[in-house]
Amino acid sequence: MTHRLLGFVAALAVAAPELIAQSAQIIDQGSFTITVGGQRTGREDFRIEGTPTGTGALEFVARATVVFGDRRLIPALRSDSMGAPSDYQIESRGTTSGTERWSGKITRGRVSARINNARGESAKEYIVTDGAIILDDDVFHQYYFVARRAPVTSIAVVVPRRNTQLVMRLSTVGNEKVTIGTKELDARHLLLTEPSGATRDLWVDGKGRVLKVAISSRNLVALRDDPPTP
Repeated sequence: MTHRLLGFVAALAVAAPELIAQSAQIIDQGSFTITVGGQRTGREDFRIEGTPTGTGALEFVARATVVFGDRRLIPALRSDSMGAPSDYQIESRGTTSGTERWSGKITRGRVSARINNARGESAKEYIVTDGAIILDDDVFHQYYFVARRAPVTSIAVVVPRRNTQLVMRLSTVGNEKVTIGTKELDARHLLLTEPSGATRDLWVDGKGRVLKVAISSRNLVALRDDPPTP
């Protein structure tokens, strides 16, 4: 029995690193430089990981630190492989606006959120479309989940800190080049159109990883600092 137990422990020790390596995989990581009117105003560092579930699908965890003007945003998203969230939280810290924390669960088409700020704590509940994704203001790696929905033509988008949902049209503009540093990368150009008619342009590589986001109504561009790792 002792020899069998020792053999099992030894086998487990050999297999453990492989099991850990298989438990989570990096889907994408990198950083964006954010400009408004051509002037640098911020930076986003992000990481998206996928972990296999019991059904063989991936559960995604996406985190970032965004410095935008005088504010620091720290979002953390947990979702299924298509970006439909189960948990989301974001903390916003500003030199003039103070600290605010939004945290919520999204289940069965309902958002249940708590907001903590200098005025105290409040709660919000509202109905959203099943399968809606999250696109928080001033957070750009989350557009990865937009690309995963193509070629659908309509996407329900939850904007957490506004406590609202928008239904946006998604269309493909075509294949283009995006320059990152000294490299020209092949990209697919997608277009999101809000109910108001305002547009958001998105360029992604062949794996759907975000290279560039442009929001014309804000004269804002978020451009990746380095090409994604092959």
